[in-house]
Amino acid sequence: MPRQQNYFHVDATQSVGKVEINLAELPVDLMSMSGHKLYGPKGIGALYVRRKPRIRLEAIIHGGGHERGMRSGTLPVHQIVGMGEAYRIAKEEMATEIPRIKALRDRLYNGLKTSKKPM
Repeated sequence: MPRQQNYFHVDATQSVGKVEINLAELPVDLMSMSGHKLYGPKGIGALYVRRKPRIRLEAIIHGGGHERGMRSGTLPVHQIVGMGEAYRIAKEEMATEIPRIKALRDRLYNGLKTSKKPM
């Protein structure tokens, strides 16, 4: 019986830009990301595929033969650039944005905890 290969996929849509992600250190085979969660354009995403071990993907839309037969059609360059820029800005601002959001969360929590008004 041939050995079955299992792969580990992570949907990082909610975490990208909020936690540090180092794919060289994570035991992840596939990771999907989205543009709109970081104020990038809607309708664009990315799939990271680890090179070793090699993972064979199959196209779901055929024709055109772009990207070794994996994609057909024209690339949405404006969306790709927009997503890349959104990710660049998110990485640049992560060091200041995370503590700011945490302080707002703590302020809300403490305000609700000490509130005399019924909820």
